[in-house]
Amino acid sequence: MSRIDDIFDDLKQANHKALMPFVVAGYPGLDATELLLSKFESIGVRMAEVGIPFSDPIADGPTISAAMHQAVESGVSVDSMLSTIARVRSHTSLGLIAMVSHSIVHKRGGGRFIHELAEAGFDGLIIPDIDLTQADELLPIIDELDLAFALLVAPTTSGDRLKQIVCRCRGFIYLLARTGLTGARTDFPDLSDRVAELHQITRLPIAAGFGISTPDQVRAATTDCDAAIVGSALVTRMAADADAGLGFVEMLTSGLGNTQAGSTA
Repeated sequence: MSRIDDIFDDLKQANHKALMPFVVAGYPGLDATELLLSKFESIGVRMAEVGIPFSDPIADGPTISAAMHQAVESGVSVDSMLSTIARVRSHTSLGLIAMVSHSIVHKRGGGRFIHELAEAGFDGLIIPDIDLTQADELLPIIDELDLAFALLVAPTTSGDRLKQIVCRCRGFIYLLARTGLTGARTDFPDLSDRVAELHQITRLPIAAGFGISTPDQVRAATTDCDAAIVGSALVTRMAADADAGLGFVEMLTSGLGNTQAGSTA
């Protein structure tokens, strides 16, 4: 079992839900990324997504796109990001999931790059722009390395397409709460029917994202799902400094409803 599997199992046994923050590697600097990832466990965060900067991010709204552009312009590279993750891994058991464009994966050798991610300390990956044929080429290596692999399920995905996506997921499923681009919203949709549909075809944990920015939205997302993903709202706070981002994430954990928000049980 992967580290991600173990974490979700621990949470399930404790009847706890998870907050899964998303950070852009190198925004506003790699030192801030390292600081945030190193401190997440101290506030009860068990898993985090790390976006690998890309010049043309897929499905991201203006907040994350601007952060990725700034990271790229400041010289953050895939290699410097991997070095940062390796340092973080040396002193944390946090589940680390890479969010990376397929163009980067392909450019760096496909399976060879998956090995690089694992060697640096990543426990899984999300490739939001990959198609199913390309995913099938990488799955043997992902399974060999015992990594999580989450594909995105959109609100409009149904029927055979839904089954085809879900059967290729490892560790968890990334459920998009809404269509469109990433970005904070004031409302949050009812996911109960969608989650019930997924539970008919899989036992994998479900993490919901897109538009989560308040404890109430975290609570709404984790009423039916196993984890809530927060991205744009956190990236906005990171513009100030890493401590501002950490404080924001700690505030959001109050929406989990866990017996002890800061517990790592």
